[in-house]
Amino acid sequence: MDLASQIATMAAVVIGALTTYVVTTLSDRSRYRREVARHWADRKLELYTRYAGDTKQLAILARQITALHGLHDAAPGVEEGKALALLDEAETNRSVTYEAVRLLGDAQTIRTTRELNDALHRLEWVAREKLDANPDVWEQCWQMYVAASNAFHESVRRELSVPGRFLPRNVYRGAGPRPTLSSSEPEALNSEDPKA
Repeated sequence: MDLASQIATMAAVVIGALTTYVVTTLSDRSRYRREVARHWADRKLELYTRYAGDTKQLAILARQITALHGLHDAAPGVEEGKALALLDEAETNRSVTYEAVRLLGDAQTIRTTRELNDALHRLEWVAREKLDANPDVWEQCWQMYVAASNAFHESVRRELSVPGRFLPRNVYRGAGPRPTLSSSEPEALNSEDPKA
């Protein structure tokens, strides 16, 4: 084997080793980035789920208290003093979770979270009678909450790339009377007629 062949062989080995090193390094970096992104997505999902639960708890308590005040027909289900204490706790939980959302959320999610917080504050003010309210004011506040909650959910789904279409909560089903079925409607719902 002459010197030129040996040099060519050595060059091929060095090029092969360098290529392997570069490909492996790039692959490892890509894998690391995916693992970090997955870790933060998991953390965000956990946080956003907790925040959504905290906001829902606060809204339910406000709704129960305002039912005691006669602002709508939903069943109150609580004693006012206890409900107000629970409302304090729910507001504290929401506030703490909100700070974490501000740390981890993207700009759009933080914006929708602020809007949701504003809507929740209105519900809380009505429940605490810090805002003059009648049934129409309550319904308007409730609709603002539902719309803000929908915007928050939609923003989180976009940020976390959740597949599937988002189905918003119906804005007008909040605090008013619940629809009831007449005695003939259940039969129509269970009908075998393909047109039903």
